[in-house]
Amino acid sequence: MQRHHGLISNRRVGLLMAFAVACCTPEVHAISLSLGDAEHIALQNDPSLLMVEARREALEEQAVAAGQLPDPMLKMGVGGLPTDTFNLGQEAMTQVLLGVVQQFPRGRTRALRAEQFSKRSEGLGAMRRDTRLQILRSVREHYLEVLKQVRLAEINNEAITVFTDLADITHDYYATGRVQQQDVLRASVELARVQDRGTRISQQEDQARAALAAWIGEAAYRELDSAWPNTMPAWSATEILSALPGHPRLQALQQNVDAAETGVELAREKFKPGFSVDLTYGGRGGRNPDGSSRPDLLSMMVMMDVPLFTGKRQDRLLAASVAESSAAAFQRDDVYRQMRSEVETQAAVLRRERERIELFERVLLPEAEFNADATFEAYQAAVEDLTTLMRARITEYELELDYARLQADMRKTLARLRYLAGEER
Repeated sequence: MQRHHGLISNRRVGLLMAFAVACCTPEVHAISLSLGDAEHIALQNDPSLLMVEARREALEEQAVAAGQLPDPMLKMGVGGLPTDTFNLGQEAMTQVLLGVVQQFPRGRTRALRAEQFSKRSEGLGAMRRDTRLQILRSVREHYLEVLKQVRLAEINNEAITVFTDLADITHDYYATGRVQQQDVLRASVELARVQDRGTRISQQEDQARAALAAWIGEAAYRELDSAWPNTMPAWSATEILSALPGHPRLQALQQNVDAAETGVELAREKFKPGFSVDLTYGGRGGRNPDGSSRPDLLSMMVMMDVPLFTGKRQDRLLAASVAESSAAAFQRDDVYRQMRSEVETQAAVLRRERERIELFERVLLPEAEFNADATFEAYQAAVEDLTTLMRARITEYELELDYARLQADMRKTLARLRYLAGEER
């Protein structure tokens, strides 16, 4: 009986030694996956990042093109051609025309269009930074979920060992007539329940690794570092709230607002006239009545469109641009409100999780272990029955499982706060 008691009492020492050996083995360390490794792999060649970057480069190119004058138009033709003979030299007014027409857009339209594209490009740059932060947040949460399932499996395997020993002890006691068959069946049922829980944990681990694999591929199936990773943000919740307007997500929305306001200025430019310059050279053939050759002619014209009737066009376009600018500002304010609420919510969750962890470490886990060990000794001494012992062991391991879940949940909360703080590393 003392052999079983020693095995149960020293189970945590054995687990700590196993962890120490695993951490000190070069081969295991070489293939283990840390959170930093997972983050690095996820950020490499991520399609969403590449997509945003390509769109940003496209807008940069469009900004350059938008600031240029329209291409000039080449004009060629014949003017004043007599239809009776089609002789170019018959009439003095007949000309072979070659000209160039250049349009000049209204007011500062070119500069404003280039500025609008540039602001949208800057907005996509901020969106790219926000996308990186979202990827890191997702990878951290999925990594912690996998590590949680690994921890739960370790605890449950320890419980399987303990309940297997209890089932063996109960069989021994039954053989000597000390306990009834009902106790043997109870021990077997509890062992089967723990084994079934192990199967469910394995299933959840497979699902968690599959979700992580969506970000890092086959690396998700490597062995994870045994230690809980540090996901603590560098700033407090108050500091995060103060710096929130500088978050890349809000910066991207602010650039959209600036681009929309530039659109309002563009709409106002439509009330100004646009110009076109027409420079034409007319070549003439034939001779004058005095025998001299006819001189060629050069003409230049300036054309201007005058926006006189603005009620159905310019006024409506301006009103639409103002509405789009307001919508962009409202979207920014709405997202800002949501992010402030998210910071306050996650900060409140973190406070309660830390309180629970302190309670687990200070009271629940030590007392549950002490109670389980004391009940086992009392069961060996025939002072307590098997039901009381089983209840004590079940409570002990359920608390250890809850503690591991709580550790993972707290670090997920910290990862969400790191995203809201705009921290990549």
